Amino acid sequence: MSETFLVAFERRSAYDLTVVDARPWLLGIATRLMRKHVRLEATAWKGMTADLAAQIVPDLIDLAGARIDAHRLTQRLAKALRRLSEIDRDTLLLYAWGNLDYAAIATAMEVPVGTVRSRLNRARRQLRRAAGIETLEQETDHGRTDTAPQHA
Repeated sequence: MSETFLVAFERRSAYDLTVVDARPWLLGIATRLMRKHVRLEATAWKGMTADLAAQIVPDLIDLAGARIDAHRLTQRLAKALRRLSEIDRDTLLLYAWGNLDYAAIATAMEVPVGTVRSRLNRARRQLRRAAGIETLEQETDHGRTDTAPQHA
């Protein structure tokens, strides 16, 4: 509104003094200013959305690629889990999902702790191979600590 009166003041010499009511003239100025403002805002909005899209699209592409990679890895690991022998798979599942330590798994399966260790080692090797992990350093530590004694 203030801009309307500023423009009217600047163009006061162009106003027809024979017209008694100045509202149509002022509303005409306000309408033109609003249209100009809308055009400027639309241009700015297009620029901002283009910039935002340029920032977001690569992130979305990376995210989609990561999801595809994760899906493929999941499929390979599922296939590797199916290929494990039943006793190796049961041992691994008791450890990973049952959250049992080596001694508890040995008790549950009625085998020595050393047998549990060898079964888990064999299962881990096969899963590492399926995941494409060449060395133990490539493995991610998920914070699990096992409470089983090292030499039982």
